[in-house]
Amino acid sequence: MRCEAILTQHDLRDLFAKLAPLEIRIGESATLVLESPTEVSLVAVEGVSVVCDATLHWPLLGVDLPVHMRQLTVRIHLAVRPGPNGNSGVLAFTLQIERTGVSLLPAAFDDRVTTLLNKELVSKHVELAWNFGKTLTHVFSLPAGLVSAAALGVRVESGSIEVTENEVRLVVEFGADVQKRVGATDRRSA
Repeated sequence: MRCEAILTQHDLRDLFAKLAPLEIRIGESATLVLESPTEVSLVAVEGVSVVCDATLHWPLLGVDLPVHMRQLTVRIHLAVRPGPNGNSGVLAFTLQIERTGVSLLPAAFDDRVTTLLNKELVSKHVELAWNFGKTLTHVFSLPAGLVSAAALGVRVESGSIEVTENEVRLVVEFGADVQKRVGATDRRSA
């Protein structure tokens, strides 16, 4: 069995608009606040590109001066990875800053800020992970009126993610099992 979920560029723009403002902890005392997106685009194979304004609060020498960033570009990478039971059951979204947009500062400083932010995002494991294998695997008890079967089990066997210029497609492959009711007889052989 196979199930597909498709997210369009419009769906993703609505989702990111609902998340804004999104505050991300950076380091021990810094935060990055992402405002509503001005642009959301899909980059084939790579992921989702989001352009938005942002504010960085990173205290230096005890002084917290906010740094406003215009047109910050964030790349959201999507991947399906193995879940705790070894199947492909976790959809992970990780963030990478492509451009900070600190317009008042030289490009070299902008690059340095971008590098520092990405280092902190990786070290703090800033990601959203959905264990769809666990969520979608379930055993359904069947009513007593079904004499020969007690339960139907549906389990995730694998999953994959594909990003095109038009959509994000999550494909989940399922397996199924039927638990026979104890004491049930097979009337077909009688």
